[in-house]
Amino acid sequence: MSADFPPRDLSWKHRVHCAHALMASSFTHGIGRLNGVEPRLAAALCNVLSRPGSLVRAVSSYLVGLSMGMTEEGARSLGCGIEYLHTASLIFDDFPAMDDAKLRRDAPCLHVSHGEAVATLAALALINRGYTLIWQTIHQAAPSRRAEAGNWVDSKLGVHGLLGGQAWDLHGWDDHQTAAEVSEIAARKTADLLRLTLVLPAIVGHGTRREIRLLDRLALLRGLAYQAADDVKDLYADEFCSGKTGGRDQELGRPNLVVAEGLTAATARCARLVSMGDRVQHALPGAAHRWNMLDLIRVPAPRQVMGSLERLPAVV
Repeated sequence: MSADFPPRDLSWKHRVHCAHALMASSFTHGIGRLNGVEPRLAAALCNVLSRPGSLVRAVSSYLVGLSMGMTEEGARSLGCGIEYLHTASLIFDDFPAMDDAKLRRDAPCLHVSHGEAVATLAALALINRGYTLIWQTIHQAAPSRRAEAGNWVDSKLGVHGLLGGQAWDLHGWDDHQTAAEVSEIAARKTADLLRLTLVLPAIVGHGTRREIRLLDRLALLRGLAYQAADDVKDLYADEFCSGKTGGRDQELGRPNLVVAEGLTAATARCARLVSMGDRVQHALPGAAHRWNMLDLIRVPAPRQVMGSLERLPAVV
């Protein structure tokens, strides 16, 4: 497949549609053939791979990679690898020992339908394949950038990144949490995966130092805004609206901006983060349409989030 896929003369919406279809196929088939795999594990993997979700991270990483001069195959592998790691994190996040969720993407969580043991192995299979795809892509980078790319992966996924953020999420906060503490945890458990999504293809490709710095800043702001909006939905949206088990933050004493500072302050914070992110995106070099793929990770304005929930009963 050529490096000019999706074709650059397509409209932006059509281009995103093509990229989404491509990444959906990669997500479904990127794990490899399951012939001969233990039947229960194969069934669990088929289950999770049949429900790819929005693929926002995969599509964003793929299109940023193409913009940064990566090969089409490399950009696709990187996007799929990142999506596998994200999906594995969701499987673990839903476990009884974590959020004790029952519903994910409008279907029973993997541990509910296949048991915790098999779900654990399926998540580990996704992590193994995800790292393989990412390291294969990093190997294609210029020698001067390989170490930087590897360190970026470690810092964003390890004990000081996503894993560390999840550990702090389990700390047991109850009502003893501040907005600053909630934001710090969100920066690790949510924003760091977006920082991996946008910055890694720029490092592996031919991103300039300025582009890398601005993409990193943008990913942090978008990640914090996403988590702020998600905190609102966790308390106010039912399963029909969100497609997943809600109310877990309040029930389990997890960090939540609404709990920490109230609904008005939390939505105002989200609005500021969205606005700051918009300014950073506009500062990226080149024509604005070059960065259209970044609109995929822009969360709705808080008034839109609340508008969709305003008819729901208030949380007591």
